[in-house]
Amino acid sequence: MAATDAPAMLGMYRLPWTASDNAMTWLEPTRRCNITCDACFAENDPRSEKPLEQIRLELESMMSMRRCDAVLVAGGEPLTHPGVDQVVRLVREAGAKPIVVTNGVLLDRPMLRRLARAGVHGFTFHVDAHQARPGWHGAGENDLNALRTTFAEMVREEGDLTCGFNVTVFPDTLGDVPAIVRWALDHPDLVHVLTLICVRTADPRGPFTYSAGGRPVDLADTPYAAGEPLTRLMTADIAAEVEKVLPGFRFSAYLGGTVNPLSPKWVVGNVLSSRRRTYGFAGPRTMEAVQAFSHATRGRYLAYTQPRLNRMGKSTLLLGLVDPELRRTARTWLSGLLRDPGEAFRALHVQSLSVVQPVDILPNGEMDTCDGCPNRTFWNGRMVAACRLDEYRRYGAPVQAAPRPPPGRPP
Repeated sequence: MAATDAPAMLGMYRLPWTASDNAMTWLEPTRRCNITCDACFAENDPRSEKPLEQIRLELESMMSMRRCDAVLVAGGEPLTHPGVDQVVRLVREAGAKPIVVTNGVLLDRPMLRRLARAGVHGFTFHVDAHQARPGWHGAGENDLNALRTTFAEMVREEGDLTCGFNVTVFPDTLGDVPAIVRWALDHPDLVHVLTLICVRTADPRGPFTYSAGGRPVDLADTPYAAGEPLTRLMTADIAAEVEKVLPGFRFSAYLGGTVNPLSPKWVVGNVLSSRRRTYGFAGPRTMEAVQAFSHATRGRYLAYTQPRLNRMGKSTLLLGLVDPELRRTARTWLSGLLRDPGEAFRALHVQSLSVVQPVDILPNGEMDTCDGCPNRTFWNGRMVAACRLDEYRRYGAPVQAAPRPPPGRPP
């Protein structure tokens, strides 16, 4: 994929998110979960449910340390918290958009209505084939598209709510990525955000030793320890599968790594489609204009637009004045009107497509994480990456790696 080449990365818009000024923040009302997911980075803790007063204080602390547009109400499974609707209300009263990140198992229409009344902005559903999901044993990613559609239709029926999907991609499901992307493109009125996440596991027997706070640790005790080593997927691997469905697609914005600034840790692109056809993409200039305008007018970087804005793709084409990629998309759309004039009366939707490449351990043991991580959460009076929260909770410090000494050489 071109996004892994330095010239292509430099051609993208580097998202300006920082630790104190970001588009998103992660809030965990509980770490309890009602299913298991392979390679989950969070320990399932049935006794971790926080009282509402503690959640309120944590939220206040986070918002004082970090300006953001959306707060991801996550976990664990947030719907297991009996006061999840009140958590949503607290986030809304704090001036942020509440996005519930859920596996969807407990979501029914009465709960959906409760959350909507509380002010939920939208949902991100984590659905993939490596989950022990009741009623879906042995289902592949293509089978799960039916479940994804059910969730998306439920959300649409409740009102103008954002609907997104997270899919963790494993080596054995990499070939299913085109079917997942094709499904999302076929439902631009239902699916506003699709995020594909490269699986990451820890191999305690691999080429590194580990420590935290100066003490050796055994990663076999962590929830993300691999039973068997997995092939390490990269952004380029997933992007190559995306291009099978979207030839010529290029991501337009990125977050680099904390060690390697050109590492594609988080790449984002926007696709413009009607229910009948995909017309093209937005480029880096559009991403820059939208983020800069949001920050200049609202004081925060943009995350999770409402569906009524996602349907305004025709207005978005006006940014072709500054964005060459959108000019090409506009020409394609206009030429399409000659073949099908009815497209002029159909909505042109904007969908967000992202790929996330979590922490990479470099040969010298350095941890390359997302620079400008949007998923930071509150721990012990500070903000830490949610994907590494278990390390802080277990050891009081992040895990560090060092190359394992060759056999026969003392450490």
